[in-house]
Amino acid sequence: MMKVVTSLASGTIVIINTLLNFVMRRFSMAEQHETQTKMNVSVAFKLLIARFFNSSIILLLVNKDKSKWFKGGDLVYEATVLVGMLAFYAPFMELLYIPGIMKWRKKSAEMAKGDECELTQREANLLCEGGQIDPANSISNFMNMIMTCCFYSPIIPVAIPLAFVSSFCFYWVTKYSFLRRYKMPDMFGELMATFFSNFMPWLIFV
Repeated sequence: MMKVVTSLASGTIVIINTLLNFVMRRFSMAEQHETQTKMNVSVAFKLLIARFFNSSIILLLVNKDKSKWFKGGDLVYEATVLVGMLAFYAPFMELLYIPGIMKWRKKSAEMAKGDECELTQREANLLCEGGQIDPANSISNFMNMIMTCCFYSPIIPVAIPLAFVSSFCFYWVTKYSFLRRYKMPDMFGELMATFFSNFMPWLIFV
C-alpha cells in the first residue's frame, strides 16, 4: 500500500511539472524581452529551476531521516519511480501528440459534414497545418531529467543509464516531430543553445 501511495506521489510531481509550464510562462510574459529567443530562454530557465526543485529538492525535504531512505516506499523507491517517469513521460507525450489527435478528430468531423461544413478557408488551413513546437518546455523537460538523474545517481545507480536511454528517445522523437508533425518553427538565435550548453558544467553542484 505504501508503494502505491508513493507511486501516486511521484505521478503528482510529474503532473505539477507539466502545469508549471503555464505558470512560468505567465511570469515571463510580464517581462519585456527584446527577442523571441530571449523570451524562450527566460521561460526555459525558470521552468528548469521550478521543475528541478519540485522533482528533487522537495523529496529530500519530505524524507529527512536518512536511516529510512532505503526502506520500502521511502526516498529511494519514490525517487526511482520519479526518475523512470521523467525519463519516458516527455518523449511518450511528444510521440502521442494529443493536440494533433484533437486536430485530426476535428478535421474528420468537419469533413464528415460535407457541403454543410461552415469552416472558412483560413480555419481549414489551420486544421491541416502542423503544430507549433514549444522549445522552452522541451529543453526544460530534458534538462530537468538530466539534472534529476545526476542528483539521485549516488543512491540510484540506474539513474545514469536511464538518462542515456531517455536522451536517445528525446532526440529521435523530437526529430520525428520536426520532420512529420510541426510546421517550420520561428527563427531563433543561437542564445538558447549556448545558454544551456554553458549551463551544463553547473551540474557539478547537483
